[in-house]
Amino acid sequence: MKNNIKMFLLAGFLGCSTACTLQPVVPYQPDVPPVHEPVFMSTPAVSTEAGEPVVQGAPGAPMVAYDTSAYRIQSLDPITIQFGGMPEQQLMQVVVDENGRINLPHLDPVKVAGMTTSELEREIERLYVEGQIYRNVSINVTMTAKSYYVQGEVNAPGQFPLTSGTTLMQAVAAARGLSPYASDKVTITRHGQIVKYDMGKIERNPSRDVKIEAGDLIKVHRSWF
Repeated sequence: MKNNIKMFLLAGFLGCSTACTLQPVVPYQPDVPPVHEPVFMSTPAVSTEAGEPVVQGAPGAPMVAYDTSAYRIQSLDPITIQFGGMPEQQLMQVVVDENGRINLPHLDPVKVAGMTTSELEREIERLYVEGQIYRNVSINVTMTAKSYYVQGEVNAPGQFPLTSGTTLMQAVAAARGLSPYASDKVTITRHGQIVKYDMGKIERNPSRDVKIEAGDLIKVHRSWF
């Protein structure tokens, strides 16, 4: 009887070892959302018309915000520069050339286009100090009143102060309108480029009117008929 029991148990054990597979015990884990490692991507600067900060990113570098609401200097902009610590030069008025550069005492031409006035102040100070031209120098940069020019067949040609949003039609009106000999042909010279406009088409469709920028040269051409 004992031998029969032993044989029964042995058969059961051998059968289980071939038919059963032991599964590892998995401890209980609560539902936790997966954690994703941050991915740094290089993002090019994108300008916005609303003046929102522009963000640039680079792998492993901190994110830097740029304030696009500050005006950035352009070619033909008039600039006033006040010098401190330079006995031979106190105040200087310059116009940014078509290459975006200005000439300053004891320095090679300085690229200024695209800078704010604060950035330009720091750049000029750096150039003088690192170039060992002056040990202590302070710079203050301000934008001179902007203007545009109207010539040709208008009743009062000359230089006019630029206000925000001034358009071609408004600029001609500021010059007291067209002369009796004016044609519809108008050109605007900007940064060395000449663009033609048709005043008749703009009058019929005001949405074609264009904004004027500082330094623009507007010429109303003569009619030959």
